[in-house]
Amino acid sequence: MDPKTCSFSALPYDSEGPPYNAWGLYGPDDELGRLNLITPQAIRRGRDEIKEGIAISLNMPMGMRAWTKHRDTFEHEIIYRGHGNDDHVAFNTQCSSQWDGFRHWPFQNFPRQGEHRFYGGMTMDDARDKSCVRNGTQSTPAVQQVSCLIRYRAEPPCRVDYVKRPITSRAHLLDIPLFISRNPSYGPFNPLRGENPISTTLLDLCAEAERVVFEPGDICIVRTGLTEAFLALSEEEYAEMLSKPRESAGVQQGEDMYRWHWEKGIAAVASDTIGYESLPHQTEPSCHDVFLGAWGMPIGELFDLRELSRQCEKIGRWSFFFTSMPLLVEGGIASPPNAQAIL
Repeated sequence: MDPKTCSFSALPYDSEGPPYNAWGLYGPDDELGRLNLITPQAIRRGRDEIKEGIAISLNMPMGMRAWTKHRDTFEHEIIYRGHGNDDHVAFNTQCSSQWDGFRHWPFQNFPRQGEHRFYGGMTMDDARDKSCVRNGTQSTPAVQQVSCLIRYRAEPPCRVDYVKRPITSRAHLLDIPLFISRNPSYGPFNPLRGENPISTTLLDLCAEAERVVFEPGDICIVRTGLTEAFLALSEEEYAEMLSKPRESAGVQQGEDMYRWHWEKGIAAVASDTIGYESLPHQTEPSCHDVFLGAWGMPIGELFDLRELSRQCEKIGRWSFFFTSMPLLVEGGIASPPNAQAIL
């Protein structure tokens, strides 16, 4: 079956895998998942969106205000060497803007309650084993090929077919707050609350208003305005937020949303939220279960979309060239995106 034409109704692809899975669709040893849809043609579509020559960082500061008490924050030490300085940093890879990799979140409670499987059927024991690098964040950036060449001093025996490129393609910004500001009947919308998740209807209306048309291999980036709302919290409001279960706006969960992303041919998703889907989860399986565990589709979180939103509104265009080079950590769980948009 051609992965580009595989319909949503053909899922689950592996009859022994979880609901909606695409395990084996791109080959028995695949570690790229939906990133396989990013072909040279998709990259050239992104290149052709460069018209103004404006480059925009999509990365929040590494030392940004923490979203949770349960992850280590960024630490930076400057080391004086007499003739100069070094520095040392320590951080959780999800303390700021991030890609969730395929070893971060499995399909929950499969094959039975209390058990979990990562993309391709990987077990929790393997995902926790540092000596096993399968499905690690090194599977996405081109620099793994360099690492392999250094290690083997020749074309490596590892699978360079899926590590020859960073995450690079055409991307589209679906700017939900901007759309609602122009169409108030679809509001109100509070990015700090998960009670009114973003529906497929709202995504389609926003895309239509922006004249966005998705093609296979494109990246979908959804702005909710969460960054601005979060940074505007007073210290008292921030402390209260940390004392409660995590909550934020995001896309609605359920089969309609999964079908929408699959049939659009989306290769990766990102947003300025803490989960892409609205939190707390309203249903199972969640977007994390399906996108990461079943499909192998990276989820970007806490992207800084403020300047991108301003520039897109200014020029009246919401499609752009996107590139991201995750860290080369073999077996990595997540990574800062080092992402930029070029208009």
